[in-house]
Amino acid sequence: NLSAAGLVNGTYKAYAVDADSNLSAASLDNVTIATGQLVDIDGNVYRTVVIDTQHWMAENLKVTKYRNGVDISHITNNSNWTSNTNGAYGYYNNSNANRDTYGMFYNWHAVDNSSSRYICPQGWHVPTADEYDVLSTYLGGNSVAAGKIKEPGTEHWQNPNTGADNATSSGFNALGAGYRLNNGNYGFLKQTFVFWTVSSASNSNAHYRAGSNSSGSLTASSFNKAAGFSVRCLED
Repeated sequence: NLSAAGLVNGTYKAYAVDADSNLSAASLDNVTIATGQLVDIDGNVYRTVVIDTQHWMAENLKVTKYRNGVDISHITNNSNWTSNTNGAYGYYNNSNANRDTYGMFYNWHAVDNSSSRYICPQGWHVPTADEYDVLSTYLGGNSVAAGKIKEPGTEHWQNPNTGADNATSSGFNALGAGYRLNNGNYGFLKQTFVFWTVSSASNSNAHYRAGSNSSGSLTASSFNKAAGFSVRCLED
């Protein structure tokens, strides 16, 4: 069912599907795109999509526990958020509706694998900066890659949703989730997405990838590890 998979009419890439990969092949105009589902430790079910050689979550993570069952701290107080270095999550304006639509924001300490807690389901991981670069290169480079992964339209983006053609380019389905600053404040709902990478840049900063409603370009930079950004998981 294409609508259930979050796909619309368009031109899609063709993939060979491994029978053991928990993917299904949806046909459209004699072309095939590989889609699937992924379940986290809380029982949340996510759409997934194969883009070239990579198998991605097609929704933002919203898990409340690490893979080993240990709770991730849920912090609503801004001052407590600022000082946390053990791993924490929140969701935009503490709204359940925003959580369900846009997923959680995690500080980088929650996605850091050095503690061996792991936030993604078994067989999946938070991507490195290099793995995001593989995706960007396949989609034509950072000058256009954000547009290639943004959901079109204005249901989850403000006008103008520049360059958004996710429906025909990738199926990645990036929404304008906004983010949580390192001071705990939320901002930029429907204006930007920001994804953590697992790659540390310094003692205080880590690498991220971001895009906005006003550009098709993908930003590759680093920011304070106390900030709350969205997370996508990539299959090992």
